[in-house]
Amino acid sequence: MPLKIKDEISDIHYSLTEVIPNRNDEQLYFELSDVQNNIKIFIDYVLTLDSEYKPEDYSLFILKSWVLDKENDIFQVFDKEFYKEPNRVRLGWIFPIQALLSNEHQYADNKHFLKYAYVAFLKLLKNQEEYTTFNPLFSKITNNYKLTDFYGEDIIILVLCNSPLQKIDNFQVDNYITSLYSYGYYFCQPIENLKEIDTRSDSENPTGKNLILQKNSSCLQKEDYVYRLFKDLLKNEEHHLVRFYLLYQVIELIIQIVFERKILEEIKNFNNNPDKNIRKLKEKIDNISTEKKRVSILINDDVKINNPNLLISCNELIKLFNDDDSNEKDDISKKQDLGGALYDVRCLIVHQFRKLPDKILEEKLREINKEFENIVIKIILDYK
Repeated sequence: MPLKIKDEISDIHYSLTEVIPNRNDEQLYFELSDVQNNIKIFIDYVLTLDSEYKPEDYSLFILKSWVLDKENDIFQVFDKEFYKEPNRVRLGWIFPIQALLSNEHQYADNKHFLKYAYVAFLKLLKNQEEYTTFNPLFSKITNNYKLTDFYGEDIIILVLCNSPLQKIDNFQVDNYITSLYSYGYYFCQPIENLKEIDTRSDSENPTGKNLILQKNSSCLQKEDYVYRLFKDLLKNEEHHLVRFYLLYQVIELIIQIVFERKILEEIKNFNNNPDKNIRKLKEKIDNISTEKKRVSILINDDVKINNPNLLISCNELIKLFNDDDSNEKDDISKKQDLGGALYDVRCLIVHQFRKLPDKILEEKLREINKEFENIVIKIILDYK
């Protein structure tokens, strides 16, 4: 889908299907044309040209971030599995669009970055990935435009080399969506407005100038909900109750896997044990069947998460409920582990939401969600 400019008077959109690099004195620029309508525009390229790499050998993805969106937020991208020396493999680069429009940042003279910058610039001009772009107005006064006239000022560009990607079994960029989200990157269309929502305690920090990505757990790579969660559902959702519900769906999803695995494990142990005690087997299966137990197994045993702040926040909300003068103060006030506390918060919200004061619930859920989101990310990445 080529870039377009719009004639405001006639309401005609000109498709800039032809892209040709050119040079005027010392200035490199690209000429974009609608040949049929004899329309031409020019876009300057301010970086040092290095056209060694062929754009068709690379893949480009557009994201946004309000965390890593400065001109110097330029990182080499690695897969965690292939990060250790001597077999370290760079997958590509990630950088804001501003890094393509300035020659004053710290990578402006980096020969490796310049090769990727040229690839990114040319691919953005051709837009064969078919992103939805802005259509700036056609001007009879000047035919000089900027890349940001079409893509906006705030996009982040991820460029990956297709060759090293072949070393990764069944590579799909969607398998890294959770990891990218953990750094504060969101898949977006250029024309999307990304809300700045203070949802998590902290985003991950890149390792120096390297961005180390981790694939989703192999158990979850075919689960469409995980991708929708970080690609669409959480991106602009500000309501704390809705965010908790969306995050807890991941727990619901994985504890079903926990249940199936534990059942098979108990049956295997039963078959291998000469003492075929059916009563004990039934008791174990009944125990595993409870959702609270499976949440505890997931968080405390399988992924081994220790988050005192989240446990405190959960227990504070539970205590507020039990301090109410309601008669429905059941066993949720007992001391318990993080998995059990999270499960009880879920039960309060689902079954007793009508009895929780709005202001208190909002404040406590905000605290819980900040830590809970990080834990959900860790579970998705680390669950084996």
